[in-house]
Amino acid sequence: MVRKTVILGVMIVWAVILGSAVTLPAQDKMFSYDYSFKSGTEPDGFRGIKWQTDSATLDPLHTMEVISMVGPFIYYKKNKEDLQLVTVKLDDIIYEFWNGKFSGVVIKVRGDNQFQILKDYVFARFGPGQRSKVLEQMNVQDFYYNGIKTRMYLKYSDIDRTGELSMYSIALLSKQQQRDTLYLRERAKETIDAYEKAKKK
Repeated sequence: MVRKTVILGVMIVWAVILGSAVTLPAQDKMFSYDYSFKSGTEPDGFRGIKWQTDSATLDPLHTMEVISMVGPFIYYKKNKEDLQLVTVKLDDIIYEFWNGKFSGVVIKVRGDNQFQILKDYVFARFGPGQRSKVLEQMNVQDFYYNGIKTRMYLKYSDIDRTGELSMYSIALLSKQQQRDTLYLRERAKETIDAYEKAKKK
């Protein structure tokens, strides 16, 4: 009786080991992540403001201007902003807050030359990022970076000759409804563009 119990126990142990060996590759595949940032360079916010910082702590009534409100998103511009990033001359910096938490930033440049300077800076600091093979073959300037805390995009539009470097908090992206978020961001972009055009008149 004791011998049968021992044999049964050994069989159970081997079954667990074999089962683990079978499931490990699937687990590795499930948790693999295509990390894109150069080691040690992934940002955790922008210019001293960390992701998920509460907007109230920044005294927005006195330090920022609201330029768009769409659903749970509020977009601000600082009243005083350094529009220089190393050697890059920036056109604009827009801060995104979702439900009162700092969730993203959009940095804009105007013209081919400034975008190329921005691209050179981003590649040197963060690495070349990634882009789809189709876009690479078409030489479309549209790159993305996957991180642990930050998702970043670098892109250029030939139509309006405007470049953008945008960063978003992954922790907050995971809480947002993707479809609604994309729609709301597009709506916000329209109102921000209208605001900027009115300002320049």
